[in-house]
Amino acid sequence: MQYFSTLPKVIYSDKNKVSKVFTNLLARANVKPSLLTNPLIFYTYDVQDGETPEIIADKYYGDSYRYWLVTMVNNILDPQWDWPMSGRNFEDYIAVKYTDVNPYNTAHHYEKVITQYESATQTTTVNRIEIDEDTYNNLIESTNSYNFSSETTTVSITKKLVTLYQYESDLNESKRIIKLVRKELIQKIKSQFEQVMSV
Repeated sequence: MQYFSTLPKVIYSDKNKVSKVFTNLLARANVKPSLLTNPLIFYTYDVQDGETPEIIADKYYGDSYRYWLVTMVNNILDPQWDWPMSGRNFEDYIAVKYTDVNPYNTAHHYEKVITQYESATQTTTVNRIEIDEDTYNNLIESTNSYNFSSETTTVSITKKLVTLYQYESDLNESKRIIKLVRKELIQKIKSQFEQVMSV
């Protein structure tokens, strides 16, 4: 199925009152947010450097025209900005965006990082709190352990300067984890999509 062939049509009259039929490019269907966490419908995928929605659709579904499934379930409206940039494109983007400052050593923001380790469950949780520069400069890093009957909780407090480059890199990398519809559900979703678009 080719995505644009399923979009609804609209009739538009020009200034001479001549009517023409156009494809409604603004029509959009979304997946219910509650379904996105269902492992029976979707699974997570880590976008590799240089992969596009078309490449992933071809690799996983055997049809590059199913790129619309990849973009739709991940609510990607603009593949240029909503999709992770390749390493080369990212470096070019940084060079163009930051011409007046050095992005590698200029602060974007400061963080207080609280890392808690529970010995009984062997779990680590990390909380990051954005702080101002004065708080960052005065923050004393520390590690403390607390004993509770059969377990020990270790809490570490550290501080972190997040540079412009690191901030942009983290933002770009956060777009790499996407959801893919399980193959066996493709035909059902395709039928429902066509039905929604025909209304």
